[in-house]
Amino acid sequence: MDPQPAVTCQHTDIDINPDFLRTIDLIENSREHLFITGRAGTGKSTFLNYYRSITKRKIVVLAPTGVAAVNVGGQTIHSFFNFKPDITPQTVSSVKIRPDSVNLYKKLQVIVIDEVSMARADLIDCMDIFLRLYGPRNNEAFGGVQMVMMGDLFQLPPVVLPAERTIFQSLYTSPFFFGAHVFKGINIKIVEFERNYRQKDDTFLELLDAVRTDRLTTR
Repeated sequence: MDPQPAVTCQHTDIDINPDFLRTIDLIENSREHLFITGRAGTGKSTFLNYYRSITKRKIVVLAPTGVAAVNVGGQTIHSFFNFKPDITPQTVSSVKIRPDSVNLYKKLQVIVIDEVSMARADLIDCMDIFLRLYGPRNNEAFGGVQMVMMGDLFQLPPVVLPAERTIFQSLYTSPFFFGAHVFKGINIKIVEFERNYRQKDDTFLELLDAVRTDRLTTR
């Protein structure tokens, strides 16, 4: 089982803007960890489809939930790493590795996490610990695999159940992915897509952004 192959891009008429090209260059020609963000309609999904169609690197595309994974033609984080729903950083070392996955983890170069706003900090730490054990470079963060995280922090947040809240807050400063302990020692480069492909009406775009950032007024 090899890392998923690049898929054929269906968007033959997309406008490959300079932001897309710069971001592709960062992924293909560096090992920087990226957070790609932007409002709805700024082309994040289009970018992902295009990148998958042209990359020469060994990548997998993951998402925190089944619906999000289906939307991008990927897998859930739990499925890819064979995590149980109750996985914690303390229990990662006991995860059983499927025999056909050993080489997969060793060959990985890039992991893309779509809708990363829903990924909890402790789940990101579980990925880091797992990849240090089974990834290509076990002495590096995420086993030396480049992380490309995509999403909008104004959309769905991570879920922390009431029964978990007290202990979670004692361990993490934030439930969001950037609260993971692994990010205390590494930098994340932020890339923001700004061009909106869905709407051309500037007034309507301003209204949508006001709703998104809770700045809506009666005027």
